[in-house]
Amino acid sequence: MRAPDSAHRAPPFTGFDPDGFAFFRELHLDNSKAFWDANRQRYEQHVKAPLLALAAELGGAFGEGHLYRPYRDVRFSKDKRPYKERAALSFGGRGPSAVGGEYLQIAADGLFIGVGSYIMLPEQLATYRRAVAHEGHGSQLEAIVAALTAEGYSIVGDSLKRAPRGFDADHPRVELLKRKGIFASQFWPQEEWMFHETALERVANAFAGAEPLSSWLRARLA
Repeated sequence: MRAPDSAHRAPPFTGFDPDGFAFFRELHLDNSKAFWDANRQRYEQHVKAPLLALAAELGGAFGEGHLYRPYRDVRFSKDKRPYKERAALSFGGRGPSAVGGEYLQIAADGLFIGVGSYIMLPEQLATYRRAVAHEGHGSQLEAIVAALTAEGYSIVGDSLKRAPRGFDADHPRVELLKRKGIFASQFWPQEEWMFHETALERVANAFAGAEPLSSWLRARLA
């Protein structure tokens, strides 16, 4: 007999687990296979499970959530620590070049969310800069960024030190033109509200609040 659909659903999100943050503090001190093997169950229950539950809850509004693997690619890195010292979800595409996507991570220091395009690919960047230089599109983005900043978001992402080639240094939106990524972010240190189901609303509101930036990017770059 076929099990009811509810048997296959993720359990409801009831908040992040305090031990999830503690897990990453301890992993930072001992980023080794021995520690990981001894604490794998903590990761599965207190880090991974709440994130998957959150992804299921937010999926209807922001699209399918993707949980990133906990293992670092150390093949070409001098840093040979095997495990990421954070856990992350993304919506609306995978990777830092996703256009207008949503991102969330927990780590030892707290909870971080971001919306936008953290790193634009060369062809995306060229299109972005043409849109910023356009009076209508560029002025719209300028207003969006100003509003998000006033609402408490930080606009992050790498920038050039000088105006990009082909654009004047005195362009009225030169700071936006310099950007190689544009990401509206909020960060919260570990606090009591994170351990309750109301954290879902806090995260959803933060994602939704940055939707104007996400929509602008998707309209121009997607």
